[in-house]
Amino acid sequence: MLYRTQVTHIGEYAADALSDNMMILFNDNAPADVADYCFIHPAAELNGEIKAGGQFVLGASRYLITAVGDVVNPNLAELGHITIRFDGGAQAEYPGTVHVEGKCPDELVLGTEIRFELNN
Repeated sequence: MLYRTQVTHIGEYAADALSDNMMILFNDNAPADVADYCFIHPAAELNGEIKAGGQFVLGASRYLITAVGDVVNPNLAELGHITIRFDGGAQAEYPGTVHVEGKCPDELVLGTEIRFELNN
């Protein structure tokens, strides 16, 4: 297990991103103006490096990680702030983006678990 946390707050506009096949994560120290657009979670420790080929787990759904931006690991470790794109992209669109293969959820609820794992 590389990282494990759960959604504790859903920003007013966070669910809008789901219709664009993405979600924005930030830990509970997010600035108020940014938090409105994010799925907020408690800070957690990153135990290793998130890489393509690993797994992103969101609640009961499991996704293959297809690309990881250059600043994903430091941003997640320090701020809990990254973007997940559900498009299976082979190259990271932005430095703070993780691309995964699979259908974006229609909604998220409080308590949804968020995990990053190595591919076993």
